[in-house]
Amino acid sequence: MYFTLLGSPVPPRREALESEEGKSLDFVQLTPEQRRSFDEDGFLVVRNALDTDTVGRLIDEGDRLATSFVHKPEILDRSEYNHLDLRPGLIQQRAFVGLVAHSSTIPLVVQLLSPNIHLHSIALIYKRPENPEAAPFRRGWHRDIRMSRDLGHRGLPRVGIKVCYCLTDFYAPNSGMTLFARGSHLSSEALAIPKGEVDPKNLEVCDLVLNSGDAVLFENRIFHTAAPNRSDRMSRVVMYGYAYRWMKPEVYLEAADSRALDHVDGISRQLLGGYRDVDTCPWALERWAKCHGVQPEPTPWTVET
Repeated sequence: MYFTLLGSPVPPRREALESEEGKSLDFVQLTPEQRRSFDEDGFLVVRNALDTDTVGRLIDEGDRLATSFVHKPEILDRSEYNHLDLRPGLIQQRAFVGLVAHSSTIPLVVQLLSPNIHLHSIALIYKRPENPEAAPFRRGWHRDIRMSRDLGHRGLPRVGIKVCYCLTDFYAPNSGMTLFARGSHLSSEALAIPKGEVDPKNLEVCDLVLNSGDAVLFENRIFHTAAPNRSDRMSRVVMYGYAYRWMKPEVYLEAADSRALDHVDGISRQLLGGYRDVDTCPWALERWAKCHGVQPEPTPWTVET
């Protein structure tokens, strides 16, 4: 469902946007090397995206929401028992809503997609330690947003980017981080996995080495999968998905309360679905992008010949 405001329609407050947008989101220039890496690999690592205090607040809030999971008895040989994917209710928590328009990553997302975006999904993912001697983990390789189910794999566009914030360290393989098939976003075919294997052989499978506070941006077309956590501690990440405003958010994203929107800056208001009509200009991020010289050239409906 789309984010909606409670009560009567509330138009964007342009005068508020003009005064707020500069405060809410610092500018970070996407470098040519970063753009090339994202275009070629399908993902991009942003080091030190979150400071230690922010990570601590997110863990405290996440552990509170996941109390029953965190304190379950230990069972090493049941992967589904040791994996939590929590989505409903997250965006209502102060610690998590504060990351919706974070300056370390959202400027990069805007430059890789456009200002015409909103929040599409959010997930808190915890993985408890599993048996390190277990058989190879059965994967769930997939592309996000499910376009290929209707359109096939050929000619798929980039329409969304997820930002995965690491709340714990991922120093060794099989520590619970998402695996990426490097360059698979450019493939026009289904992912080929040899019979009896769990991973593709014709692509590099990346199990990234990351620190707490690092972020990974990855686009909707790249094949990726969950990995087991065979370390000696629980892994924690939170993922925010952004997509064009004409794509409806995931169904579990609650409607944005107009009272809550009155207390956030213009950019956060846009990302949280404060502009109900997708034909309404996304004033907040468009003005921000224009101010910093990263507004994309408009695509005309018609041209003279």
